[in-house]
Amino acid sequence: MGALAAQSDDLVQETMARALSAAFEDPRFDRLTLVELDCCHIDVTVLGPLEHATEAELDPTRYGVEVSDDEGRRAVLLPRIEGVETVERQLEVVRRKAGIARGVRVRIRRFETRSLSHP
Repeated sequence: MGALAAQSDDLVQETMARALSAAFEDPRFDRLTLVELDCCHIDVTVLGPLEHATEAELDPTRYGVEVSDDEGRRAVLLPRIEGVETVERQLEVVRRKAGIARGVRVRIRRFETRSLSHP
């Protein structure tokens, strides 16, 4: 439940808003309960600037990727995802996430990340 661009000039406020969204508004999961809070592991990933890239300029161990098509479908995949060791696999996963079939022309943008974790 992140955002590709900051919604606030204040990093603390932005992080808090994203955390609340992930905890209580992510439609993929039930809302976080108070009992679960003590068991949470918190990861914060800050994305660097997005830059247009070709498939040859990708590296799933270094860059995250955003793909989009002319129909408005779009998805993002962070770097260093377990099981995603090749560019081909990275593009396959992010295309599937976006609902974009193989062979459909996509725009590719890559980005680097900085991550912080707290148990």
